[in-house]
Amino acid sequence: MKQTFFALSLTLFLCVFAKEASAYDAQVGGIYYIFSGSEATVTYLLNGTNNTPAYSGDVVIPETVTHNGTTYKVTAIGHWAFQYCSNLTSVTLPTSVTSFGNYAFYHCTGLTSYEIPDHITTVGMYAFSECSNLTSIDIPTSVTSIGVYAFQNCTSLAAVTIPSSITAISNYTFTGCSSLTDVFIPKTVTTIGIKAFEKCTSLPAITIPDGVTAIGNDAFNGCSSLMSISLPGSLKTLGDRAFSQCGSLTTVTIPYGVETIGSGAFSLGTNLTEVFIPRSVTSIGTAAFGACNKLTKVTVDIEQPLAITQYVFSNRKNATLYVPRGCKAAYAEAEVWKEFKFIVEIANADVNKDGLINIGDVTALIDIILGKDATEPYLYDHDCADINGDSLITIADVTALIDIILGR
Repeated sequence: MKQTFFALSLTLFLCVFAKEASAYDAQVGGIYYIFSGSEATVTYLLNGTNNTPAYSGDVVIPETVTHNGTTYKVTAIGHWAFQYCSNLTSVTLPTSVTSFGNYAFYHCTGLTSYEIPDHITTVGMYAFSECSNLTSIDIPTSVTSIGVYAFQNCTSLAAVTIPSSITAISNYTFTGCSSLTDVFIPKTVTTIGIKAFEKCTSLPAITIPDGVTAIGNDAFNGCSSLMSISLPGSLKTLGDRAFSQCGSLTTVTIPYGVETIGSGAFSLGTNLTEVFIPRSVTSIGTAAFGACNKLTKVTVDIEQPLAITQYVFSNRKNATLYVPRGCKAAYAEAEVWKEFKFIVEIANADVNKDGLINIGDVTALIDIILGKDATEPYLYDHDCADINGDSLITIADVTALIDIILGR
């Protein structure tokens, strides 16, 4: 009985081992395939991460392949299909192929550019990860899903346009793309994942489009060249360390609509000097502005001081805190906030009552001065129109409002 069980176990092991050792069903015309029903998937020569590179040069995948008298339609590039093929320079795909598997082109250092065909809908995780010589990638609107780590450590990739077919940028998608200087994010995107652009050290600016509601933890952590960020009014959550170690940032305006600023969100911003926090914010995490030793101007449009830890503003004793008119006493008594070097009251400048302070408020203020709202005075908040607090609404308030908008 024991011998029978042992023999059965050995047979099962050998069957499994044989399947693992041979990752393909057939090799036809230099291409390795797995067959399933009437379809074929391009695969690799041997299994495991140390497989023998099966492909080099310019590879052309046919639309159909015939083996043992049966014709199969080639529909996919399988997991690990071209991984470690360092001499692979291009791959031409038939229209029948709609997806790249996980690790499909992993560590293909011979690839310098690639135009994903417009019949591909899915790019698997790690698909182009570690393609260190890839300088450009064209992603068509047919692609609706890009897996995690898809372009991780593509250290030569200079620019990327994310198509409007994408609604979320996955975790780690472009992490370590140290040559990336230009990124376009479409309005269809609603979330930017964890470490999506971490350590993109050459990226000078980023515009987050209206529609994005959440920026994940560490999304832009270590983007040391980032000098400018444009955040949308749709944004609700800034994740932990979202812009940590962005040493080139000097000013940050958090838009009205943001509710949560995560722990360490802008920490280690060595050149950050000014920040604006809107009244929509209900939570500021520990060390959100920690180790920002040049931060000397903090403007908070929140009437009741939020409860924060002593680590949120590490340079507060050398900084000036600007608070809404009539709120100085509350901040002067609130824990941590009271430790700012100076506390100065400013006007609530939301003249047109849209929750934002921008050029629209300047227009509204001018309308008030010119009497254009006389028939519909409810359109504007006249109490907010006295920007400089002299009990008059004049051109001096326009100048004061522009100074607020420009952060002067």
